[in-house]
Amino acid sequence: MEKMDGYSFNVLEDNLNKMKRLFPEVFTEGKIDFDKLQEILGEYIEDREEKYNFTWNGKSKAIRLAQTPSTGTLRPVKDESKDWDTTQNLYIEGDNLEVLKLLQKTYHGRIKMIYIDPPYNTGKDFVYKDDYKDNLKNYLKITGQTDDEGKKVGTNSEVSGRYHTDWLNMMYPRLRLARNLLCDDGVIFISIDDNEAHNLRKICDEIFGEDNFVGTVTWEKRTKAQNTVDAKNMFQSKTEYIFLYKKNTYKIRFNLESSGSKEYNEVDDKGEFRFKVVEEMSAIGMRGRETMVYPILGVMPGKDKQWKIGLETINSFIDRDDILIIDGRPTLKIRPTDEDSKSYFPFWSHFFEKDAYGTAEVGKSELTNILNTPHHNFETVKPTKLIKKLAFHVQDMSTINTNRPFIILDFFAGSSTTAHAVMQLNAEDGGNRKFIMVQLPEKTDEKSEAYKAGYKTITKIGKERIRKAGEKIKEDFKDNDGIEDLDVGFKTFRLDSSNIKEWNPNFDNLVITLEDMVDNFVPERSEEDLLYEIMIKYGIDITVPIEEHIVDNKKIYSIGMGILLVCLSNEIGLDIVSGIKELLEIVNPEKKPRVVFKDNGFEDDATKTNVLLMLKKHGIEEVVSI
Repeated sequence: MEKMDGYSFNVLEDNLNKMKRLFPEVFTEGKIDFDKLQEILGEYIEDREEKYNFTWNGKSKAIRLAQTPSTGTLRPVKDESKDWDTTQNLYIEGDNLEVLKLLQKTYHGRIKMIYIDPPYNTGKDFVYKDDYKDNLKNYLKITGQTDDEGKKVGTNSEVSGRYHTDWLNMMYPRLRLARNLLCDDGVIFISIDDNEAHNLRKICDEIFGEDNFVGTVTWEKRTKAQNTVDAKNMFQSKTEYIFLYKKNTYKIRFNLESSGSKEYNEVDDKGEFRFKVVEEMSAIGMRGRETMVYPILGVMPGKDKQWKIGLETINSFIDRDDILIIDGRPTLKIRPTDEDSKSYFPFWSHFFEKDAYGTAEVGKSELTNILNTPHHNFETVKPTKLIKKLAFHVQDMSTINTNRPFIILDFFAGSSTTAHAVMQLNAEDGGNRKFIMVQLPEKTDEKSEAYKAGYKTITKIGKERIRKAGEKIKEDFKDNDGIEDLDVGFKTFRLDSSNIKEWNPNFDNLVITLEDMVDNFVPERSEEDLLYEIMIKYGIDITVPIEEHIVDNKKIYSIGMGILLVCLSNEIGLDIVSGIKELLEIVNPEKKPRVVFKDNGFEDDATKTNVLLMLKKHGIEEVVSI
């Protein structure tokens, strides 16, 4: 009987398998022959010593860190969840590097949109200090799970000598893992300010590819002037940037709409959509080209004005029946699928569209109102309008698989603005987007008002916001059809070491390790903990239902309508085989089922062998033990 190992999806092994499929001839005894690879790639190889390259101290370790599988797991926390039995949203507490590794198998190529607002490296914000030897152990110490007191990792000041290096080493492996999760027509948005914008562009160009850089949105984060100025350059920064990259070179249907534009909310008699007005676009006194003065369906520009679009282009629009006269003005119909006609204006400012994108002040006020307290420990919060704007324009129009779920991931979740925005947008447009929030349970300052108000960690703030925001949204939209089905819940999981002792070996104490081979489950861990770890290792969505059945007086868990059967009971005998066969006839799984037993749960070794052989006779080819 095959034994399951305790590692998460192996990114390095997966990349090597992809290489084997593309270039099988360059592999010799399982290793890459780089001389052969260079011959195949020919002129695409850069062999000069002087070449453009972006590197820093620790980059190679950061790459290895992204490729090192995790031995951790995600433990369910039902009492800190909402609508556990029905929701398909996730809230995960843990170091996002380890969590991203654990999500690789389940969500590889499934995420439609990622939005992150990472630390900007201002010298004051939290910096993740990764441990290249055992990052999971490091995380458990930092969060106080293996020590008497949790330790805040600290800040990253310029006098440290590794100011940019530390930030790059933190971001690089996380972005590499994030790219794997995106579907082929997926996109990632990353908020940043001037401190690391230049470095972020470079590492994103390397990870996602320069050709997949879509553009930069400049967002006006505040409208009011401040009394303080930047000590380095004496400028007041009122804007931030949002970088947009796509996963692959496929065309994506994303529209950064121009100022003054309307959403696709006016429908003509053909069911097509209008977008902007083509009319007197030049100011008085600007008439200078007589070729730009002509009638459009009988309408002339105003006195001393001229059209902005030439006659030939306008005639092509007229031939397509894309020009309408509304209130005496020529109006151009813009269809969502008409890539050539889209207008791009990536400066999102109150000056152009008041209250369209929100500001940091608005974001802080939103959080204050939702929590009903000003003491939430967040001075800079993204407004929901900003995230809604991004999510709304990532249209789920994939030509590859239009039936897949629209999942939005934020692995620097903070106060959970992204989750709030997803629920709000679903209520407004009837969408069915799902969210995955990942946040380190960083402790709030014990002297802060947030701590005194009961918010001991940032994750407590984020989860409470989702709970209260969801109820408010349902109340605000109570008259909408189907609002009762709006998913405003979330399943909470917490990063921890494996539930299997064998997967957490103690090399310093051989006696304990040998004892663990007899009783190999970690004490005080529940069967449910084990179930979800098995699901993660198999890459089964941890939001799918789990059902319990009694077979031969043993409890069997049916996961995902029978695609996985798990029995963690003791004293298993041969009668279990016929019971499993009958159970499979009832649940009738769509795919070939897998069966998992506890390794030392059988009556004896002979029974274990016979159960394996008998199940294979019934067509169950994959039977493993833990």
